[in-house]
Amino acid sequence: MAQANEPDAWNETFLITVMKKGGSAQDYRALITTYDISGGDKDFASIANAKGGRIKNFSVQTDYEITLEGYATQAGKGEGFFDLQNAGTADATQPLSFPTDHDRSEFLLSIMHTTDSSSTSAVSASTQNERALRDTFKNGHFTSVNQSFTDNICKFTLKFKSAPFDKDASSNVTFESTDGSATSPLPSITYSA
Repeated sequence: MAQANEPDAWNETFLITVMKKGGSAQDYRALITTYDISGGDKDFASIANAKGGRIKNFSVQTDYEITLEGYATQAGKGEGFFDLQNAGTADATQPLSFPTDHDRSEFLLSIMHTTDSSSTSAVSASTQNERALRDTFKNGHFTSVNQSFTDNICKFTLKFKSAPFDKDASSNVTFESTDGSATSPLPSITYSA
């Protein structure tokens, strides 16, 4: 088979998968409508020397923050968002109840655009002969879940934050793509405890 035609741009649909460390993958594409990725800046300041030159003083790379917007009709368990921030006391059955807690569970967040319309998970391997673009952030935390009704519809805004590296300086963030050629699918992602 020939690889999928290259799109002019990625638009309309995308896959978004969240996985608690050591847990199972949960697809959120039916609830999330937009995302915005910021941070990761590798900034520097310059210091003037006596000759009139400049010495670069590099700053540490900043954390990444992903802002998600979406709509939900329940509190959690894949149909809402409060259990992502308050995961320590999450209910398993109806009625759902997620009181605030001190839990600081780590999560993986993966966003993928693909030409494969049958794909259902951003952490699965991409399909041979299909194009894909994937951003993955691991060992991060959902820092806020805000609810509003300002547009006469109940909307949620979530913030997820990930450091660029763990304490051993291994990367927490990966940006990937494949042109869909037969031997280059993206690998599946695991996130074990």
